[in-house]
Amino acid sequence: MNHTDKAKMDAAKRMLKGKIDIEEVSQIMDIPVATLVPIKEEIEEEVRKVYGNTDAYDFDMGKVLYDNFNDPGMNPDMPEDE
Repeated sequence: MNHTDKAKMDAAKRMLKGKIDIEEVSQIMDIPVATLVPIKEEIEEEVRKVYGNTDAYDFDMGKVLYDNFNDPGMNPDMPEDE
């Protein structure tokens, strides 16, 4: 396996870990689905061992709001002596 193939397989593995559908990964990375199935099974087994069949997508938290506000820890509503 040359470096290009290894890089494609590494990228495909990261995509599968990110819960991207195996058929989509196959099309995007131009890798046969049959080649990706063992990688997907390996990832699923790893999740089962670590989390006991529960991963972050199973918690059903609904929409989670993320913001990229860099909070310096200062609240303008509080007096300075607090």
